[in-house]
Amino acid sequence: MAIPQALIFDMDGLMLDSEPLYQQAWQAAAQELGFTLEDDLYLSLVGRSSAEADRIFVQTYGDQFPVQEFNHRWDEHWRSLIQGQGVKLQPGLLTLLDWVEQQGIPKAVGTSSNTTEAELCLQLAGIRDRFPTLVTVDQVNAGKPAPDIFLAAASQLGMPPSQCLVLEDSNAGVQAAEAAGMAVVMVPDLQIPTMMSRAIARQICESLNEALAWLQSL
Repeated sequence: MAIPQALIFDMDGLMLDSEPLYQQAWQAAAQELGFTLEDDLYLSLVGRSSAEADRIFVQTYGDQFPVQEFNHRWDEHWRSLIQGQGVKLQPGLLTLLDWVEQQGIPKAVGTSSNTTEAELCLQLAGIRDRFPTLVTVDQVNAGKPAPDIFLAAASQLGMPPSQCLVLEDSNAGVQAAEAAGMAVVMVPDLQIPTMMSRAIARQICESLNEALAWLQSL
């Protein structure tokens, strides 16, 4: 594989160590409403949109699950956590971004978060200005594992999907990249790569530093 003509970065879990904050917020909200959100259920939702999560919650807990109240409560918990603790960058991110910019490779963020969440996270993390192109789940018809987010990012970058490489931490994101006709490198965070992800990904890296070394070897 040649050096990609464009890179599309997932956000939560890939660039930002933010998934534990979402997990705390979701589990706290569920507990307040009398439900137990097990770790395994949360992990199965990593990389998916809130709308998809809502559907799975109703499927899991029944029609009595108060979706709107749950979303209101977890958002309050999440904002409190993120404002209090800040957003940590994943190790190696800044070095990777420096290299990408030195190479002149166009880049974008393609995230399952909505615009408000993504803007806040990227601003607090201090990297918003490094991504002129930001595509969020509320800008497209369907979230991951559908390809819409990545296809929109490629379109905004002016690049054909076949020339883009996606960096992802979630299995849903890996599937979305394949559906978009893009190569993908997986850098797992909370999720263990599935057999499908292992078959799809060009490389599975333990860290962004390892992903950078792989890119430099192309």
